[in-house]
Parts: sequence; C-alpha cells; structure tokens
Amino acid sequence: MTPSVFRQLVVANLVVPFIGLAVEIAHSPGTPNAEPFTMYQGILAGIFLLLIVALVAMTIGLCLFTRWSRPTALWLTIAGLAMSVFTDNSYPTAPLAEAIYELSTLLTGAVLAAAYWSPVSRLFEPGSVEQDLADVFS
Repeated sequence: MTPSVFRQLVVANLVVPFIGLAVEIAHSPGTPNAEPFTMYQGILAGIFLLLIVALVAMTIGLCLFTRWSRPTALWLTIAGLAMSVFTDNSYPTAPLAEAIYELSTLLTGAVLAAAYWSPVSRLFEPGSVEQDLADVFS
C-alpha cells in the first residue's frame, strides 16, 4: 500500500459517515421531537461533538503520519463502539444509510490494519518520514 492510497482511505473514513448521516436525514420522517431535551441527551451530544473534533484531528494526524495518530485511531474506534451501546436504536434508519455506515466500519478496520500491519506502518516511526523524503528528493 502506498502512502497516497493510505491517505485516501483515511479521508474516505472521515467522509463516508457524514454521507450516511446526510442520507439518513434526507429519509427522516421530519416529525418534531415532542419530548424535551434531557440532560442525558445533552451529555451524549457533547461527547459526540468531542468525538467528531477528535476524529478530524486523528484524520489529519494519520495523513501526516504522526506517531500519536495510530493509538488515537484505535482508542477512538473503541470509544465509538462504547458510545453505540448508549444510543437509542428505536429510530428507524434508512437501508441505504445502514449500508453506508457498514462501509464506514469496513473503512475504519482497513485504516487500522494498514496503519499497524502494512508497509505504511513504518512511516509512523520517529524520523522515518523525513528520511523517506530525503531519499526521494536526493
């Protein structure tokens, strides 16, 4: 796997869930929420926003092959799985959105596997990117 293919996987891993969210919003029934916003929902929304900010930072880190981005990607994946336990599954999801979310899950696995076990993984070691760039441009 080349670094450019890895970067494309990483960016796709960031973009695909938002495409699924857009499809889900487009297929939503549009009925207003009759219940008031609870403190629990507010805490979950705050954690969700923090995860989005961390996901964007992780994507930038993975594209730049920084050392901290691999463990961050792993822990954000674990945090996302843990958060899914506390979400409400009673809301029907559009079948197309579910398929897109499954694709997102597969992309996450591919990114993690490539970051740890492909030839690209050596780029995350200290000094390797600088040395590789020096070899290319010398």
